[in-house]
This record gives sequence, structure tokens and C-alpha cells, in this order.
Amino acid sequence: MRGLGPLFAALLLLTGCGYHLPGRGGNLPSEVQSLYIELFNNRTAEPFLENSITDSMIARFARNRPLRMVEKRDIADAVLSGVVTAYSTSPISYDRNDVITEFRSTMTIAVTLRQAADDRILWKGSIDWSEEYPANLDKGVQEDNEAAAIAVIVDHLAQELYFRIMENF
Repeated sequence: MRGLGPLFAALLLLTGCGYHLPGRGGNLPSEVQSLYIELFNNRTAEPFLENSITDSMIARFARNRPLRMVEKRDIADAVLSGVVTAYSTSPISYDRNDVITEFRSTMTIAVTLRQAADDRILWKGSIDWSEEYPANLDKGVQEDNEAAAIAVIVDHLAQELYFRIMENF
């Protein structure tokens, strides 16, 4: 019985301070139960980034509750919209013959979450993420490596955005 005292005290402290698992409690208004995610805009020269980031956002929010995803804006309690504001790729390492061996791709998105009923902004912010990938002399392999890096970037951006919105940071 004596060993349960510290455990009980720790549980009491955790529940008393409002602790909750990230992305589970959220600070969104209670009337926001459903979410519509608009197709992101792409203000970069890199094609199809808007599709990749939108798909990743939909998958992230659909996978993690408490918001229910809806397919029509007019039945949503909240609307998430965003813009890919920047995308760049640059070499970051070279071999002894001055040949590029590694690249870094960076993407920045700006996002706004609005309450659908009155268009009030619930959350607004900007997020960026970078990912490194190996260079390759074969152009096809090089493009595949960059595409894989983009997939990692959009997944991280979606995860970070989910946690920021659900925790209201």
C-alpha cells in the first residue's frame, strides 16, 4: 500500500494540471466538430505541391480525431485553407571533385483555419520544413529522390500543423 502513494500523487497532479495527450484535447471552440480542407494554392514554380500538401493534410486530420472530415464546405463547422508560399532545392554537400552529393529541399506553407459560420479566424500561421536527399547523376533517380523528399516534407508539415491547430499554439 505504501508504494501506491507516490503513484496516486503523480496521477492527481497530472489530472489536476489539465494535462492531455498532444492533439487529443484541443482548444478549438466546442461548436467546431467538422472540418473541410480546401485545395491549397501553390505560389511556387514547383508543380503539384498543392495536391501533395492537401492530400497529406486530409489524411492527417482524418486519421486523428476529434474533428470529423467533411467533403463539402457548406456542411463544415470550420474550413482549413492554405498556400504553399515557398519551395526551394539547393546543394548542401560536395565530394572532393566538387560534385554535388546531397541536396536540401525546403517548403513553406501559410495556413488559416476559419469558423465556417462567420468566417472568424480560429488559427493562422506559417510552417516550414526541410529534408535532405542524395544527388544522383541519373536524372530519373534524382527526380525520384526529390519526390521522396517532398513526400517526407508534406507529411511533417501536416503533422506539425495538426498539432499546432489542435493545441492552439
